[in-house]
Parts: sequence; structure tokens; C-alpha cells
Amino acid sequence: MKKLLLIFFLAISTVFGFADVVKVAILEPVDRDGSVAYAHKLMLRSNLAKAIANTPGYEAYDRADMDAIMSEQNFQRTGMVSDDQIKRLGEMTGASFILVSEAVKVDESNMFITAKILNVETARVDRTDNVLMGASAADIQNGCISLAQKLLGISSPAPVAPKNETKSKSSPQPKAPTTAAPVLQSAPVNASKGVGALHTFEDGSRGVVFYANADGHGLAVSMQETKAKWDVSRGRDIQDVYEIPNMNNAAPYIARIGEGADYTAAILRQLPAHICAAAAWCNSQGNGWYLPTASEIMYLFKVANLGKSKKGPISQALQNYGGKPLDGGWYWTCTEVGRNEVVNISDGGSVATEKKGEENSVRAIRAF
Repeated sequence: MKKLLLIFFLAISTVFGFADVVKVAILEPVDRDGSVAYAHKLMLRSNLAKAIANTPGYEAYDRADMDAIMSEQNFQRTGMVSDDQIKRLGEMTGASFILVSEAVKVDESNMFITAKILNVETARVDRTDNVLMGASAADIQNGCISLAQKLLGISSPAPVAPKNETKSKSSPQPKAPTTAAPVLQSAPVNASKGVGALHTFEDGSRGVVFYANADGHGLAVSMQETKAKWDVSRGRDIQDVYEIPNMNNAAPYIARIGEGADYTAAILRQLPAHICAAAAWCNSQGNGWYLPTASEIMYLFKVANLGKSKKGPISQALQNYGGKPLDGGWYWTCTEVGRNEVVNISDGGSVATEKKGEENSVRAIRAF
């Protein structure tokens, strides 16, 4: 049975420029035992702000007048804040999220930093993580980048079109965000760079371009599709894919464009091809084809015209080049919710979760 996710589309729209950028207010790190020097706290706050500001789709706020507000609320000393105070902070700063961190000196050379992202609208913690870092300026900078990436659910960039990786039956590893491809900037449907055009890859496989940037890179959707289960296992045999972070809520876990290639490779590393039917079908389309993330396929349907996919420009292009139009149903993604469920999206823009053993449509995409 599908579970509808009502806030997911808004979060994806934000990531891909359909709404304003996500604004994050960054507060001064809490230092409960007074062991962390002011210079280190200043560097922590500054570098966290820089790391978030340098992330596409995010804007960081660490204005000095926030300190006065926090002082009045007794927030900086305790690290605690009420729901009303969180909402007031959002109103005063214009931020959608508040980053709260706490630092403690472990020894002469190291600090431990724990942080959480507070949602202004719900006044709840959206995500929390931590990092152990050295006390030098370079260590603090690198540590803050790592912590910001964890909190935002992203990781370091990699080539746009990664090659298929060799499958191996490696032992399960702890979950961690996988390497993501660079974010590609959006282009209008009638862009001269090829949206709606047929793209032929070096291996002879073809796809219709639905995303392109000014550098000539982008994404293409496969000419054909299939119906398949995400995982054909049953009951306790269904596995959680260890290298894919579970989407406990929408905003922090939205994958970036191109990340589906890494997630599909992770699925195929852990599960035999005959088990992970949806990912295996995408991989069988040729080198570089993969099962898209929720954000990637949502963008496909945005370009294809929400609610009009069968008659929209992408479906028309697919038919013109001898392919199959989008079928108007629900499509699998590689965005996991947990061991048993995955996000799936309809071509009308609805977002839900579905049991892995159910059958849905599958489309492959590929970066170029």
C-alpha cells in the first residue's frame, strides 16, 4: 500500500530551483564546559556557514544580530530552545532551518562537534550528526565541510557520468552518503542544448534528453521501460541497502542530480541481479544507465509536464524517435525509506512510499 509524502515535492522543487533556496541560520556553537576557545568557536561557525553557503540550493545566515536574539532567549548558554523560540528565530532571520551545534575539547589536539538541523515550521529536529576534528585551522575547515555534508545528506563531487562498477559480494558496511555527481543547472524545455532531443551514447544506446546545462552535460531518459519489483525477496530476506541513506524525512535526504548512478551501483554490489529487478533492468540497458533517485525522476516529470506526461514534450519525443511514452503510472526510484520501502513517484507528480515487493514501472536514466 502506498504512503503519500505530501512535503516531498516542495523539498525537491527547492533543490532544483522551482522554489527559493533553503535558508539555514547558523548559531554560535554551544560550549557547556568552557573548554573550547572563542577563536575555535568562531572558526567552527564561520566554516559551517561557508560550507553550507557553497552548497547549491542552500544559503547560510550567521548575522551578528542573531547573537543578541539568542542571548535574550538564553539559547547560547544552554543549547535548548522552545518551539515558539524556534519559530520566532525563523521569522526574524527568514530562515527555514536552524543549525545548532555543540563543541567539546577532547584533548589538546582534538574537538568533538555534534550538530542538529531544526525545522522552523515544525520545530523538530530534521537531522543530527557529529564529527571528530583536529584543532588546527585546516582541520576545522575540513571537519566543518564533512559535518555540513552529513547534515545536508550530500557528499563530495565525482564525474558526471561514472562508469559501471564491478559487482562484488562484499560484507555489509555502515550506511553513509555515497559520492554524488555535480549538480547540473536547470534548462528550459526548448533549450538549444538539447532538451527533448535524441542523444546517442558511444555504446549505441539512445535516450531523450530531459536535462541539460550550459556546458553540454545533462541527463537522458531511456527509450523503453518495464514493469518490475524493486526486490523479489520475501519477508526477512529483504535487505536494507547499507550504502544508501534512508529517507526519514524529505529535505536532508534529497539526492542530487547524478547520484542515482552511485546508488544503483550500491544496490548491485549488495544484491544479486536476479533479486534487485528494477536496478538490474536499468543496468542492463547499457554502460552508465541507472535507476534514478526520487529527485531525478521528479525533474523528468516536471519537464514532461505534470499530469500531461503521455502528451507532454518528453513523451512526444520518445514516440517520435521510436520509443515508448511515459505510461502515466507509478515509477520506482533508488531512494530508500528503509528495509522494506522505497520512494516511488507518479508521472502526475504524486510522491509515495511502496513496499519493495510490489510491481511498478521502471525507467532508466543516464548522464552525459
